[in-house]
Amino acid sequence: MKKLGSHLAWIVNGLSYVTGGIAALALVAAALIITEGVVVRKILGFSTIWQIEASVYLLMYACFVGAAFAQVHEHHLNVDLVIIHLSPRTREKTIIVVSIASCLICAIIAWYAWPMWWEAVVRNDHSESLWGPPLWIPYFFIPFGMSLLFLQYIVYIADKIRTMRRGLVAEKATRFELRDIKVPVAGSGQEK
Repeated sequence: MKKLGSHLAWIVNGLSYVTGGIAALALVAAALIITEGVVVRKILGFSTIWQIEASVYLLMYACFVGAAFAQVHEHHLNVDLVIIHLSPRTREKTIIVVSIASCLICAIIAWYAWPMWWEAVVRNDHSESLWGPPLWIPYFFIPFGMSLLFLQYIVYIADKIRTMRRGLVAEKATRFELRDIKVPVAGSGQEK
């Protein structure tokens, strides 16, 4: 059973890395498409019909599908005002509870988004723009991304529980948002 769990974790992490790399490329592509649209419209005077819609779909991919990659490295936004003051075990338990709640939210969104995607496939829905791409493509990003994030949370929660059982809990909390920022100490002229 442990081998199966480690194989599934390896698959989920691998899929998150691949889709995260594609999400990074999607961000670059969206920026290039918007730039091209501005250049064509302002310098050449041509009207464009596909640039904004394509960039929105690329950004949808980056946000929804790229979220699992952010979870692999715990790079989602965290509000650590309370948890940095908790004892190590309580802090880890709190992180697990919050992760379970996040996991359930991802599951609910995916549960309702998969039928929406399938309906767009069956009805062959297209965008109402002049470009008119099929809507099943951007609609796919939501359920796929939330399903992958759900699985990534499962891997994360299992790893947190395993770490707690071994007693490998960090004594000091890491401050997430101030990790790379020098904070001046009031009145001393020094930085922390």
